[in-house]
Amino acid sequence: MDYHFTASVEEEFDQIARGLTEWTKMIHDFYNPFHANVEDTLEHSDRATGERELGFHPESGKKIIARIGRFGPMIQIGDEQTDGEKPQFASLRGEQSINTITLEEALDLFKLPRTLGDYEGQPLKANAGRFGPYIQHGKIFASIPKGEDPMTVTYDR
Repeated sequence: MDYHFTASVEEEFDQIARGLTEWTKMIHDFYNPFHANVEDTLEHSDRATGERELGFHPESGKKIIARIGRFGPMIQIGDEQTDGEKPQFASLRGEQSINTITLEEALDLFKLPRTLGDYEGQPLKANAGRFGPYIQHGKIFASIPKGEDPMTVTYDR
């Protein structure tokens, strides 16, 4: 954020409020160069895909990318058009970013869900979802407390 620009615009608004500057002049002085910059950007810039290639899966050889999906930032293994198979997806964790995640960190996301053991004849699983990490037992989903990691939480915990 350009704080100098913000302060400058606030000062101009104050001058308009005091009757020292005509508001149409202020808008004209702002809009004309701004509009020219927008037009130039639209004409000369490349379209960003919003994807970042991380590498290839060590076993399948499929491409791994970080991108923004319908539910937020995620990792994708494979491409249906390229591979002929449905890709795999995993959501990034709260502290992760598509700009900084490494291939190793991305691969770790696909280690979930983790089976912690059986409880009352059904598997007890640790996983991470759209609303954060959780434990699943049958149809019951329970959030994992802050500070707990679904990659390291144990059955006893």
